Amino acid sequence: MIKKLWRKWGPNPLDRILKKAAKQNCKTILIPWNRGMGDIALGLYAIVHRIKSFIPDAVVTFVTREDLQEPFQLLPDVDVVIEPTMKRGHPFTLSEKHSAFDLVLENADPSYWVAWQRGHLVPKMEWNSSWDELCYRFRLPEGCVGAHVNCETNYYFERNWPAQYWQELFVSIDKPIILFGLKKEPSFKHAQIYDLRGETSPLEILSIIKNRCASLIAPDSGVLGLTYFLNTPFPIKIVSLWADPNHGILKQKVPSPNPLLEHTAVISPDRKNAALITVDAVKRALC
Repeated sequence: MIKKLWRKWGPNPLDRILKKAAKQNCKTILIPWNRGMGDIALGLYAIVHRIKSFIPDAVVTFVTREDLQEPFQLLPDVDVVIEPTMKRGHPFTLSEKHSAFDLVLENADPSYWVAWQRGHLVPKMEWNSSWDELCYRFRLPEGCVGAHVNCETNYYFERNWPAQYWQELFVSIDKPIILFGLKKEPSFKHAQIYDLRGETSPLEILSIIKNRCASLIAPDSGVLGLTYFLNTPFPIKIVSLWADPNHGILKQKVPSPNPLLEHTAVISPDRKNAALITVDAVKRALC
């Protein structure tokens, strides 16, 4: 209880660090990051924004995993260093080669450090128009329904929608369907389905969604967060599936920077298990 009260009403630890850093004329800042892709938009954007508010000419560098190299390209005004030895879920220790920075922000905690952003700051992931070409090699038709059928990150609640529900939904869709994810299982049947699970990089996924999808169905995930906060206009209808709405883009409580984006959130009635979302509820949202 005391810890919760301190986190809510006590001084913000990031602000305290940055005030001291500004007085010491710190200019180069290193942030190790070994967590999820979705946090780039949901938390790291705000951390960089806060750093720049205290030290406008700061040079912010992230050291991160190879699989996050592409998503970090969407984050403006930062440098990125890839550490081949870094693996998600495993501890990482900075080495002497990372000691040249004026300030190192280890154990960055966006949920605590930048809670002030919710309802106020709109994250903006910057899109490079050259990435539009990344979708071409897949030879996909336009007007597809994108489906991110499995979120690989585990939480204390169930974020994923059951495979049988996805299949029932797909039967009712008369448009081409594109599957996103890491593993080609379980399998799904549809008259025109493009299973790209395990075949696409993050920027390729976003390029396909932007240029080939009329709609996207997705659970709370990095794919959802990056798509929602892409700072470029393109028409897309997003139907998001939620176990607990106190997470992700719903917790941010801000609109997308994309003025052509239409979003409908479908929330589980018990706020714990996405499996309680009915197929009919998703169909209605998709119409």
